[in-house]
Amino acid sequence: YSLWLGGQPAMRRAALRRAALALAAAVAGAKPRMKHGKPYPETKAECGVIMIGTGDYYLRYSARNAQRIAALAVGSGWCAAQPDLDHIPVVYFHDNTKAEALVRKGLSGAEPRFELFYLGTRANPTMAKFEALPTQRRWARDYKWLRPQYYKRSPFRISLNMDGDAVPCGARLVEAFRAFTRSQAAVAGLWHVGATYSGLNTGFMAWDKEKAAPLLAAWADGMRRAILANGTVNHDQQTFAAALGATRGVSVLRFSEANVCRVCHRADKTSHCASTCPSDSCWVDHRDWGPKYNKAGIDGIAKVDGQSKWKLSPG
Repeated sequence: YSLWLGGQPAMRRAALRRAALALAAAVAGAKPRMKHGKPYPETKAECGVIMIGTGDYYLRYSARNAQRIAALAVGSGWCAAQPDLDHIPVVYFHDNTKAEALVRKGLSGAEPRFELFYLGTRANPTMAKFEALPTQRRWARDYKWLRPQYYKRSPFRISLNMDGDAVPCGARLVEAFRAFTRSQAAVAGLWHVGATYSGLNTGFMAWDKEKAAPLLAAWADGMRRAILANGTVNHDQQTFAAALGATRGVSVLRFSEANVCRVCHRADKTSHCASTCPSDSCWVDHRDWGPKYNKAGIDGIAKVDGQSKWKLSPG
């Protein structure tokens, strides 16, 4: 009896040492816990919207538009690859470690309805198969490099990219998906004719991940070559237009200006904008708001020329 009492503390100490050693080994062999750095978005949806933001101000305000898109009551049947999908999944890519706090501030404390996904830094991306900026030099618009990269890595089979100032005209937004699916094209967008290039506007563009793969790869290659040759790129659409011209067998659907509304209609003698989404045919209001961009184009709640950018109910 005395031997048992005397041996109990010793046995306990031995057991505690074994447990401590096992715990230390487990901790040493485990990957460190990280707030950021997931390799891929969590969504399993077949169709959805992707967005991107980098700077603090842009991220804070464009989060409101991401929330608006994710909150739309669109019903089922709009995604042919997943007919029962009754909302629009949104993945918001970013490279800002303060993004969660900025989004909460932009949403006035509301819980985000969209997935916020950290890409990592330009030099050290944490997303799987995301290519680092091909030079150590940084410049003001080097975020343009991110565009073809996150297009290629979209989690959706059918993706629609929307810039922060592309405000949906209510549930009509899903008509973009329907039109694209019916066309059986690889990529779709509003055709832009400019002084230096003609091609699709990438700020509101849809694509089929499999069909558009060669085009997106060519776009990324073109961006890489341009950066290595010139040291910088300040735009992404010229290299996309070049890739589109060089990639054979990629079918294109040109969205109509009646659906992708980029013109501010002038209704009175003071040249005020007539309304947001000025036509019932508009899927999206994607006009250039110029110096009032953040306060109006992204926010969507603020007033511009006495008119609300957002006149239709988000639900």
